[in-house]
Amino acid sequence: MRTLNEIREGDFALFLDRKRRKYIARVIRGERFHSHLGFVKMDDLVGKEWGITIYTSKGEKLHVLKPRISDILYRLKRRTQVIYPKDAGFIIVNAGIGPGSLVVEIGSGSGYLTSLLAFYVRPNGKIISYENREEFLRLAKSNVKALGLLDVVEFKLKNAKEGIDERNVDCVVIDIGDPWEVLDNVREALKASGTLVSFSPSINQVEKTFLKALEKGFVDLEVYELLCRRILVNEERTRPDSRMIGHTGYILFGRKAVRAVSYTHLRAHETEA
Repeated sequence: MRTLNEIREGDFALFLDRKRRKYIARVIRGERFHSHLGFVKMDDLVGKEWGITIYTSKGEKLHVLKPRISDILYRLKRRTQVIYPKDAGFIIVNAGIGPGSLVVEIGSGSGYLTSLLAFYVRPNGKIISYENREEFLRLAKSNVKALGLLDVVEFKLKNAKEGIDERNVDCVVIDIGDPWEVLDNVREALKASGTLVSFSPSINQVEKTFLKALEKGFVDLEVYELLCRRILVNEERTRPDSRMIGHTGYILFGRKAVRAVSYTHLRAHETEA
Protein backbone atom coordinates (compact mmCIF):
# COMPACT_ATOMS: atom_id res chain seq x y z
CA MET A 1 0.00 0.00 0.00
CA ARG A 2 1.37 3.42 -0.97
CA THR A 3 1.86 6.10 1.66
CA LEU A 4 2.01 9.90 1.36
CA ASN A 5 5.67 9.81 2.37
CA GLU A 6 6.69 7.42 -0.39
CA ILE A 7 9.05 8.22 -3.26
CA ARG A 8 7.21 7.76 -6.55
CA GLU A 9 8.37 7.66 -10.14
CA GLY A 10 8.33 11.15 -11.62
CA ASP A 11 9.05 12.88 -8.31
CA PHE A 12 11.93 15.31 -7.95
CA ALA A 13 14.42 14.13 -5.31
CA LEU A 14 16.96 16.17 -3.36
CA PHE A 15 20.28 14.45 -2.61
CA LEU A 16 22.27 15.92 0.27
CA ASP A 17 25.92 14.91 0.69
CA ARG A 18 28.19 15.03 3.75
CA LYS A 19 29.37 18.54 2.85
CA ARG A 20 25.74 19.75 2.70
CA ARG A 21 25.85 20.13 -1.06
CA LYS A 22 22.49 19.64 -2.74
CA TYR A 23 21.58 17.98 -6.03
CA ILE A 24 18.16 17.74 -7.66
CA ALA A 25 17.10 14.98 -10.06
CA ARG A 26 13.82 13.44 -11.20
CA VAL A 27 13.18 9.83 -10.24
CA ILE A 28 12.72 7.84 -13.46
CA ARG A 29 12.88 4.04 -13.60
CA GLY A 30 15.86 2.72 -15.56
CA GLU A 31 17.86 5.93 -15.12
CA ARG A 32 20.73 6.87 -12.82
CA PHE A 33 21.69 9.98 -10.91
CA HIS A 34 25.37 10.71 -11.58
CA SER A 35 27.75 13.01 -9.71
CA HIS A 36 31.43 13.11 -8.75
CA LEU A 37 30.38 10.97 -5.78
CA GLY A 38 29.31 8.08 -8.01
CA PHE A 39 25.89 7.06 -9.23
CA VAL A 40 22.57 5.99 -7.74
CA LYS A 41 20.04 3.77 -9.50
CA MET A 42 16.65 5.48 -9.50
CA ASP A 43 14.91 2.08 -9.42
CA ASP A 44 16.30 1.64 -5.90
CA LEU A 45 14.42 4.74 -4.70
CA VAL A 46 10.91 4.05 -6.01
CA GLY A 47 8.66 2.95 -3.15
CA LYS A 48 11.15 3.93 -0.45
CA GLU A 49 10.42 6.49 2.27
CA TRP A 50 11.55 10.09 1.96
CA GLY A 51 14.46 10.86 4.27
CA ILE A 52 16.31 7.56 3.74
CA THR A 53 20.10 7.37 3.59
CA ILE A 54 21.66 5.59 0.60
CA TYR A 55 25.17 4.94 -0.71
CA THR A 56 26.49 5.67 -4.18
CA SER A 57 28.52 3.32 -6.38
CA LYS A 58 31.64 4.84 -4.74
CA GLY A 59 30.36 4.25 -1.23
CA GLU A 60 29.50 7.92 -0.59
CA LYS A 61 26.55 8.58 1.73
CA LEU A 62 23.58 10.63 0.48
CA HIS A 63 20.37 11.65 2.22
CA VAL A 64 17.33 11.48 -0.05
CA LEU A 65 14.96 14.31 0.87
CA LYS A 66 11.65 15.49 -0.51
CA PRO A 67 12.47 18.88 -2.07
CA ARG A 68 10.61 22.04 -1.24
CA ILE A 69 9.33 24.08 -4.16
CA SER A 70 12.21 26.54 -3.69
CA ASP A 71 14.75 23.69 -3.96
CA ILE A 72 13.45 22.83 -7.43
CA LEU A 73 12.45 26.25 -8.66
CA TYR A 74 15.79 27.98 -8.22
CA ARG A 75 17.54 25.28 -10.24
CA LEU A 76 15.37 25.75 -13.30
CA LYS A 77 16.36 27.81 -16.34
CA ARG A 78 16.29 31.58 -16.15
CA ARG A 79 16.71 34.44 -18.61
CA THR A 80 15.99 37.31 -16.25
CA GLN A 81 16.87 38.30 -12.70
CA VAL A 82 14.46 36.37 -10.48
CA ILE A 83 12.68 37.33 -7.28
CA TYR A 84 14.43 35.65 -4.36
CA PRO A 85 12.52 33.49 -1.82
CA LYS A 86 13.02 36.13 0.90
CA ASP A 87 11.12 38.63 -1.22
CA ALA A 88 8.58 36.19 -2.69
CA GLY A 89 7.55 34.87 0.73
CA PHE A 90 7.17 38.39 2.09
CA ILE A 91 5.01 39.33 -0.89
CA ILE A 92 2.74 36.30 -0.48
CA VAL A 93 2.18 36.82 3.24
CA ASN A 94 1.74 40.61 3.21
CA ALA A 95 -0.51 40.56 0.13
CA GLY A 96 -2.78 38.01 1.79
CA ILE A 97 -2.37 35.54 -1.06
CA GLY A 98 -3.66 32.05 -0.31
CA PRO A 99 -5.89 29.21 -1.52
CA GLY A 100 -8.61 30.58 -3.77
CA SER A 101 -6.96 33.93 -4.50
CA LEU A 102 -7.24 35.46 -7.97
CA VAL A 103 -3.90 37.10 -8.74
CA VAL A 104 -2.73 39.01 -11.81
CA GLU A 105 1.01 39.09 -12.42
CA ILE A 106 2.46 41.73 -14.74
CA GLY A 107 5.81 40.50 -16.06
CA SER A 108 6.17 36.70 -16.16
CA GLY A 109 9.97 36.81 -16.44
CA SER A 110 11.30 33.28 -16.05
CA GLY A 111 8.18 32.11 -14.19
CA TYR A 112 9.77 31.89 -10.74
CA LEU A 113 7.36 34.17 -8.89
CA THR A 114 4.54 32.82 -11.07
CA SER A 115 5.26 29.32 -9.76
CA LEU A 116 5.39 30.36 -6.11
CA LEU A 117 2.15 32.30 -6.42
CA ALA A 118 0.52 29.30 -8.13
CA PHE A 119 1.74 26.96 -5.38
CA TYR A 120 -0.03 29.01 -2.71
CA VAL A 121 -3.34 29.72 -4.48
CA ARG A 122 -4.01 26.03 -5.14
CA PRO A 123 -6.33 24.20 -5.50
CA ASN A 124 -9.08 26.61 -6.57
CA GLY A 125 -7.19 29.89 -7.06
CA LYS A 126 -5.84 31.31 -10.31
CA ILE A 127 -2.78 33.20 -11.53
CA ILE A 128 -3.12 35.27 -14.70
CA SER A 129 0.36 36.20 -15.92
CA TYR A 130 0.91 38.95 -18.50
CA GLU A 131 4.10 39.00 -20.56
CA ASN A 132 4.75 40.94 -23.78
CA ARG A 133 7.95 39.07 -24.77
CA GLU A 134 7.20 35.73 -26.37
CA GLU A 135 10.57 34.14 -25.55
CA PHE A 136 10.14 34.94 -21.83
CA LEU A 137 6.59 33.64 -21.84
CA ARG A 138 7.71 30.32 -23.35
CA LEU A 139 10.39 29.86 -20.68
CA ALA A 140 8.06 30.86 -17.86
CA LYS A 141 5.43 28.40 -19.09
CA SER A 142 8.05 25.64 -19.33
CA ASN A 143 9.23 26.22 -15.76
CA VAL A 144 5.69 26.33 -14.36
CA LYS A 145 4.87 23.12 -16.23
CA ALA A 146 7.98 21.37 -14.82
CA LEU A 147 6.62 22.02 -11.33
CA GLY A 148 3.18 20.64 -12.19
CA LEU A 149 1.44 23.98 -11.59
CA LEU A 150 0.20 24.81 -15.07
CA ASP A 151 -3.40 23.95 -14.20
CA VAL A 152 -3.71 27.07 -12.00
CA VAL A 153 -1.83 29.49 -14.29
CA GLU A 154 -3.00 31.24 -17.44
CA PHE A 155 -0.36 33.03 -19.50
CA LYS A 156 -1.26 35.96 -21.74
CA LEU A 157 1.04 37.32 -24.42
CA LYS A 158 -0.06 40.90 -23.92
CA ASN A 159 1.26 44.22 -22.68
CA ALA A 160 -0.67 45.09 -19.51
CA LYS A 161 -0.29 48.78 -20.42
CA GLU A 162 -2.89 48.09 -23.11
CA GLY A 163 -5.34 46.80 -20.53
CA ILE A 164 -6.01 44.02 -18.01
CA ASP A 165 -8.91 41.77 -18.91
CA GLU A 166 -9.77 40.54 -15.40
CA ARG A 167 -11.97 42.26 -12.80
CA ASN A 168 -12.48 41.80 -9.03
CA VAL A 169 -8.90 40.62 -8.66
CA ASP A 170 -7.58 40.03 -5.14
CA CYS A 171 -4.02 41.11 -5.89
CA VAL A 172 -1.91 42.47 -8.74
CA VAL A 173 1.86 41.90 -8.61
CA ILE A 174 3.97 44.11 -10.90
CA ASP A 175 7.53 43.25 -11.90
CA ILE A 176 8.37 45.54 -14.84
CA GLY A 177 10.68 48.50 -15.29
CA ASP A 178 7.97 51.19 -15.29
CA PRO A 179 5.21 50.02 -12.92
CA TRP A 180 3.66 53.49 -12.67
CA GLU A 181 2.55 53.15 -16.29
CA VAL A 182 0.06 50.36 -15.49
CA LEU A 183 -1.51 51.73 -12.30
CA ASP A 184 -4.72 52.91 -14.01
CA ASN A 185 -5.29 49.43 -15.41
CA VAL A 186 -4.31 47.80 -12.10
CA ARG A 187 -6.81 49.92 -10.21
CA GLU A 188 -9.56 48.99 -12.65
CA ALA A 189 -8.78 45.28 -12.29
CA LEU A 190 -8.59 45.16 -8.48
CA LYS A 191 -11.58 44.62 -6.25
CA ALA A 192 -12.21 47.24 -3.58
CA SER A 193 -9.49 46.95 -0.91
CA GLY A 194 -7.53 44.65 -3.24
CA THR A 195 -3.75 44.66 -2.93
CA LEU A 196 -1.19 46.28 -5.19
CA VAL A 197 2.37 44.89 -5.08
CA SER A 198 5.26 46.33 -7.07
CA PHE A 199 8.83 45.00 -7.08
CA SER A 200 11.58 47.36 -8.30
CA PRO A 201 15.39 47.21 -8.08
CA SER A 202 15.96 50.98 -7.88
CA ILE A 203 14.77 53.57 -5.39
CA ASN A 204 13.94 55.98 -8.24
CA GLN A 205 11.40 53.49 -9.59
CA VAL A 206 9.89 53.05 -6.14
CA GLU A 207 9.56 56.78 -5.53
CA LYS A 208 7.84 57.37 -8.86
CA THR A 209 5.49 54.42 -8.35
CA PHE A 210 4.65 55.46 -4.77
CA LEU A 211 3.73 59.03 -5.74
CA LYS A 212 1.71 57.85 -8.75
CA ALA A 213 -0.14 55.31 -6.60
CA LEU A 214 -1.10 58.07 -4.15
CA GLU A 215 -2.39 60.15 -7.04
CA LYS A 216 -4.47 57.20 -8.30
CA GLY A 217 -6.19 56.67 -4.96
CA PHE A 218 -4.21 53.80 -3.46
CA VAL A 219 -3.87 53.84 0.33
CA ASP A 220 -1.93 52.01 3.03
CA LEU A 221 1.22 52.41 0.93
CA GLU A 222 4.40 50.91 2.38
CA VAL A 223 7.83 50.08 0.98
CA TYR A 224 10.26 47.45 2.28
CA GLU A 225 13.74 46.15 1.58
CA LEU A 226 14.72 42.73 2.96
CA LEU A 227 18.24 41.53 3.74
CA CYS A 228 19.03 37.88 4.44
CA ARG A 229 22.18 36.46 6.03
CA ARG A 230 22.89 32.86 7.01
CA ILE A 231 24.51 32.00 10.35
CA LEU A 232 27.34 29.44 10.33
CA VAL A 233 27.16 27.22 13.41
CA ASN A 234 29.90 25.03 14.86
CA GLU A 235 31.18 24.17 18.33
CA GLU A 236 34.19 26.48 18.21
CA ARG A 237 32.87 29.53 16.42
CA THR A 238 29.34 30.51 15.46
CA ARG A 239 29.22 33.60 13.29
CA PRO A 240 27.40 35.24 10.37
CA ASP A 241 28.35 34.02 6.92
CA SER A 242 30.73 36.39 5.14
CA ARG A 243 28.41 36.28 2.14
CA MET A 244 24.78 37.32 2.22
CA ILE A 245 21.81 38.11 0.03
CA GLY A 246 21.82 41.88 0.31
CA HIS A 247 19.85 44.28 -1.85
CA THR A 248 17.67 42.57 -4.43
CA GLY A 249 14.82 45.02 -4.73
CA TYR A 250 12.24 47.23 -3.05
CA ILE A 251 8.72 45.95 -2.45
CA LEU A 252 5.83 48.38 -2.51
CA PHE A 253 2.42 47.45 -1.09
CA GLY A 254 -0.83 49.39 -1.38
CA ARG A 255 -4.58 48.91 -1.34
CA LYS A 256 -7.35 50.12 -3.59
CA ALA A 257 -9.61 52.65 -1.89
CA VAL A 258 -13.04 53.49 -3.32
CA ARG A 259 -14.93 56.77 -3.53
CA ALA A 260 -15.75 58.15 -0.11
CA VAL A 261 -19.40 58.22 1.00
CA SER A 262 -20.35 61.41 2.83
CA TYR A 263 -21.79 61.37 6.35
CA THR A 264 -24.95 63.12 5.08
CA HIS A 265 -25.45 60.42 2.45
CA LEU A 266 -25.02 57.67 5.05
CA ARG A 267 -27.57 59.27 7.41
CA ALA A 268 -30.07 59.64 4.55
CA HIS A 269 -29.62 55.99 3.62
CA GLU A 270 -30.16 54.90 7.25
CA THR A 271 -33.33 57.00 7.48
CA GLU A 272 -34.73 55.46 4.31
CA ALA A 273 -34.01 51.98 5.70
